Amino acid sequence: MKKSISLFDLAKIFLVLGASAFGGYTALVAMIQSELVDKRNIISQQKIYDGVLIASMLPGPLAVNVVIDIGYGLRGWPGAFVSGISILLPSCSIMIIMAYFSSVFFNLLIFKSVITFLIPVVVALILDVSLKMFKQELNSYWQIFLVALTLSCLIFTSINLFTSIVIGGLFGLMLGEKKSLNIQELESSKSLKYLLQGILACILSILIFFFLLSHPFDTLLMEFSKVSLTLFGGGYVIIKAINDLVVNQWSWVSPEEFNQAIVLGQLTPGPILVSATYIGFKAGGLLGAFVATIGIFLPAALLMLLAGYLFRILPDNKVLNSVFSGVRPIILAYILFSAYVILKPTGFDMQSFGLTIIAFIMISYLKVNFLWLMLTSSILSLFFV
Repeated sequence: MKKSISLFDLAKIFLVLGASAFGGYTALVAMIQSELVDKRNIISQQKIYDGVLIASMLPGPLAVNVVIDIGYGLRGWPGAFVSGISILLPSCSIMIIMAYFSSVFFNLLIFKSVITFLIPVVVALILDVSLKMFKQELNSYWQIFLVALTLSCLIFTSINLFTSIVIGGLFGLMLGEKKSLNIQELESSKSLKYLLQGILACILSILIFFFLLSHPFDTLLMEFSKVSLTLFGGGYVIIKAINDLVVNQWSWVSPEEFNQAIVLGQLTPGPILVSATYIGFKAGGLLGAFVATIGIFLPAALLMLLAGYLFRILPDNKVLNSVFSGVRPIILAYILFSAYVILKPTGFDMQSFGLTIIAFIMISYLKVNFLWLMLTSSILSLFFV
């Protein structure tokens, strides 16, 4: 039986995760599982799998949509808002500060040094979560083969998450065990009427906000909302489209400022799409940053909540469960591959490998909290600047 959680604790958890989730959406998903499933037993691991599956088929930032879906499932609309704001507040605040002091931060070697020491800890956490997922969820040889196949495709081809999940689902349909799928029923307070009232209220608020805004803020909101609803494939896929929009079409930022936004989106915690916050600040100060952030995240989040509800009212389906048995190895492979992607920019040298191995042992076997390791690594990095 899962535990209940207060809005204050929900905010505290996601603020901490939002401030420490270096490495993109898979790192954040791994941290969510470590904190909410393994440590606190607030949600089931299946809830995270379901969220990743739904979010991968929709536009928008995957991890943020999963977080908002989890918040809604735990505490309804208040939980969704608290979770969404909390997970984004640290990274968006960092982006605004760095946009203001961009000329200074981009010349600080200490910033790059700290990131170099933090990345191995994130990689170690991802490996720890992957090992637990492997032990708990994979019980067939064909699932292990599918993990290896997906990793090979990720390394040697440009396959995307949506295509991978379709392939995994087909494997599951052919080879998976046809047993009942247990989908937890929604509470009465989370009825379709309750959900639609909240979505309509959000849409109405966005429209009122849009008509109250002057140029260029109304255009910022409209254009980033369009991007939010067409953002299939994640932030990296849409970088070129955003560049065409904000640099070539509207000239909100220079090419150099756009490159800075992308770099900071990769180096700071949170999704790469917090780059929109940086661009909005450059285009229109604090209000511009707020408007761009709302535009890039909120429309996709509303779509995620609606899709999540429809998913959970599906009837008990044995075929669907077999499909999911093929999707789980795909998700595991992507999480494993993210460890490679995150570690690659820092270099595969003895320092990176050594720090990763030490952090993995401390997290997996000595049960040291990864936040203490990140703090220790940050302090240690100051001696190597």
